[in-house]
Amino acid sequence: MFHDYGILNFWTFLAGALVIIIVPGPNSLYVLRTGISRGTGAAYRGVAGIMLGDIFLIFLAWAGIATLIQTSPHIFIAVRYLGALFLFWLGFKVILSTLRAPLKQSEEVLVRKENYFLKAFLLSITNPKSILFYVSFFIQFIDPVATHMNRHGFNRHLRVI
Repeated sequence: MFHDYGILNFWTFLAGALVIIIVPGPNSLYVLRTGISRGTGAAYRGVAGIMLGDIFLIFLAWAGIATLIQTSPHIFIAVRYLGALFLFWLGFKVILSTLRAPLKQSEEVLVRKENYFLKAFLLSITNPKSILFYVSFFIQFIDPVATHMNRHGFNRHLRVI
């Protein structure tokens, strides 16, 4: 069905992707927390940031980042630790804001503005679950020698480095 586009075993990919997506991760929890505490508009901006981050990871997988990570696991370790530090920083901010909150409950609660899109994008590209999905699972379903037509109508071969 999608073999003409360089996609192998589409239905197997779809089944595996659904299983991976159903298991909640940092991205899902961030959107859920943002939606509950800041509303649907902020949650949609978070979803857009996560989608752009996932598109970025898909591009990296297509470009051959899996080979780079296989030959140099230090890069994956660095990205994994950056993701863990980012999650730690987000958790630390939540705990710190809870501790700094006044003991008395007031009618008017000040909500600090934040860039939900950028925070979600950074969370997405440093999320080890997403990185593993796109680098090890997703790449299995891309045919590296598939012929594609470019915008000028010429065939070109995609090569995975």
